[in-house]
Amino acid sequence: MKIRKILNNNLVLANDKQGNEIIVKGRGIGFNKKRWDTIDESVIEKIFTPENSKNSKELQSYLTSIPEDYLDFVQEYVDDIKNSYDIKLNNSIYISLSDHLTGTIKRFNEGISINNLLLLDIKQLYKLEYKIGLDMLEKLNAKFNVNLPLDEAGFIALHFVNAQDSEGKNDGFKISHIVNEIMEIVKRYYDSIVFDEESLYYQRFITHLKYFAQRFLHKELNYKEDTKLFEIIRNQYKEAYGCVKLIYLMMDDKYSYQLTEEEMLYLTMHIQSITEKSIL
Repeated sequence: MKIRKILNNNLVLANDKQGNEIIVKGRGIGFNKKRWDTIDESVIEKIFTPENSKNSKELQSYLTSIPEDYLDFVQEYVDDIKNSYDIKLNNSIYISLSDHLTGTIKRFNEGISINNLLLLDIKQLYKLEYKIGLDMLEKLNAKFNVNLPLDEAGFIALHFVNAQDSEGKNDGFKISHIVNEIMEIVKRYYDSIVFDEESLYYQRFITHLKYFAQRFLHKELNYKEDTKLFEIIRNQYKEAYGCVKLIYLMMDDKYSYQLTEEEMLYLTMHIQSITEKSIL
């Protein structure tokens, strides 16, 4: 494997055996080297394969702009997660998460923090990823001597959710289809209401539906029932619960899936929120 271009001491541009352009990361891999030198494969830590030439330039720009401490930290942590859990992660997470942490810590040092308005949904729908997020947050704070809030664990969790290899290429379409089916039921049920689609409550509901659809497609809907709370919410928000029952019937009839009490609980609360904040 030959060096085509030296990006910095730890990153070089090369070609794989099939002639595809790749970016190779390794401690000192480009130090005191020149173009067409042979790469010492024993120091290779990670290989990034761009989709095309445009993507290669963007990838090079990202990788060279992210401080090496962040890249190394994310690489070590993600590799440990791959070895510890039965989840497949694509290489996009090394860049996206490193870039995210770079911006987050920069804002923190400038006294700027961002609340994670989806934290409750993430904790409930992505329990494993949130657990990973909490663990990484603890290590991150210790490593970089910061004190990022719990909101950050949710943001980290979403990176692990988004980087998981999909079973099929049509997931995006399928997710959108299920979300639209549910929203059609809600809009027909509340035909006298004009929903504010730009509102936080509406956006949170859509996000909840996307997460639900994604986990339904991958058969990862493992909830813990709380019958007492479900009974309280069902009796308190009877109209919203009536709408959820129609969603239940649709999912059962079309997908042979019966919503759990917990999922019905969260759907009821979300629907109650968007109807309270919308225009009659």
